[in-house]
Amino acid sequence: MFHKIKIIEPNPENHSIQITYNDNVVITANFNVEKGIMTLLKNSAAFNQVEIASNGRSIIWRDFDIDFCADSLRLKFQ
Repeated sequence: MFHKIKIIEPNPENHSIQITYNDNVVITANFNVEKGIMTLLKNSAAFNQVEIASNGRSIIWRDFDIDFCADSLRLKFQ
C-alpha cells in the first residue's frame, strides 16, 4: 500500500517523531541515534531538521542524506 505522510512532529528530547498519515492514522517513530549515520541526529537542532518529502512518501534529513519511506515507518511502528 502507498501511504502518505500529512504531518510530522519531531521530539528531539527522545528522538521520536509523531507521524500523521493522510488516512489520519498516527504513529510514533522512535529512532536509535547511537549507531551509524543516525549519530548525526543526536543534536536536537539536527534532529529537528526533518521534513516531509516526495509528496508525503518519506521523511528526510536533507543535510545528512537520511530518508525513511512512509510505508516502512508505518509497518515498523504501527
